[in-house]
Amino acid sequence: MNDLLVAYKFGVRCGGDLSPREGILLYKLHAQSHDGKVLFTINKVPRPEYRDYIRKIILMTKDGSTAVLADVDFSGRYSLITPPEGYSKPSIWDNESKEGMGWFALSNMRQIEIKRGDYLSVNGKDLLDSMSGNAYMVYVNL
Repeated sequence: MNDLLVAYKFGVRCGGDLSPREGILLYKLHAQSHDGKVLFTINKVPRPEYRDYIRKIILMTKDGSTAVLADVDFSGRYSLITPPEGYSKPSIWDNESKEGMGWFALSNMRQIEIKRGDYLSVNGKDLLDSMSGNAYMVYVNL
C-alpha cells in the first residue's frame, strides 16, 4: 500500500463557541509555541488497514478555505499507547475524556490552500467534494 494522508473536517466545537476555523488555528498556534509539535485527538481512529500508512494529515474546514498540513510522527489510541513526550494538545481540550480516543503526534504544521484537483481520495473523488457532504475523514494516496 502507498503512504497516505488523512484529512479531517472540523465542525463546530464547544457548544458552538468555537468555529471550525478557530479550532484548526488553535492547533496551529499551539504547535508554533511548542517547538512545532502538537497532539491532535480524535473520537474515531483511522481504519485498521490504513493506520500504519498514514504519514501526513490535513485539518480543514468543509470548504477548504482554512487548512493546515502536518507530518504524522506517531499515532495511537490512549487505551493502548501513551503519546510520546513533547507532544501536547491545546489546553481547551484538557478536560476531554480519553476513553476510546485516538491521537496523532504532529510536527511541521503549516497553513495550506486547498484547491479543486489538489487531492484525490483513495476512491477517486476530489477531497473538496468528499468533505462538502457528510464525510469528515478522507484518505488520500501520497
